[in-house]
Amino acid sequence: MDLPEIKIGQTVDIVVETGIIRPSSVQDVADNRIVFLQITPPLLPSHIGKTILITYLTREDRHIRLCFQARVVDIREGYVTVGRGFPVIIATPVSPIEVCDLRVHERHPPQPEMKIRLGADHLEFIDVSNSGAHLVRTIGQKPPLKVDDIIFLTFENGTQEYQRRARIIRKWHTKGTDGPEHLAVIFTEGKPKGTA
Repeated sequence: MDLPEIKIGQTVDIVVETGIIRPSSVQDVADNRIVFLQITPPLLPSHIGKTILITYLTREDRHIRLCFQARVVDIREGYVTVGRGFPVIIATPVSPIEVCDLRVHERHPPQPEMKIRLGADHLEFIDVSNSGAHLVRTIGQKPPLKVDDIIFLTFENGTQEYQRRARIIRKWHTKGTDGPEHLAVIFTEGKPKGTA
């Protein structure tokens, strides 16, 4: 299998299994192998030989997501590159690159009457499905959030208000690190009774 056109320093997401998505980056590409920065929580030696999904946005069009499957061939604590040692996952591609979508449930744009809050802060609401949502919050808001944090979101829909517990599975910025903070979340409990 030819190596995909992926560059050192490329930001990627590693899908370990359905619903478990972890950020990483490419540390090295050589000998039909790609070296990824170890994820958190880390893949264990028991993952060697298993297949993971590598997915990333194209540099030319940040709206197109590509993916390929790769087999984990090694996990190391001190892979040396650019003079430093990093914990890494070494994998070999086993499928061609294709366009993919991580969304397993149909998503819908927000309705005008729908609002969402994190604590007292109102968030921009890009889309939502039964399983999760894409949210945006203004840079610099407190508390700082990270992948795997559990948050409680308050939904306002006209006169109705309810809470959903959610886990952050991806976090990124637009317009560089000074831009708005995007959060991809999955809901970690069933839909509240009495909601549409």
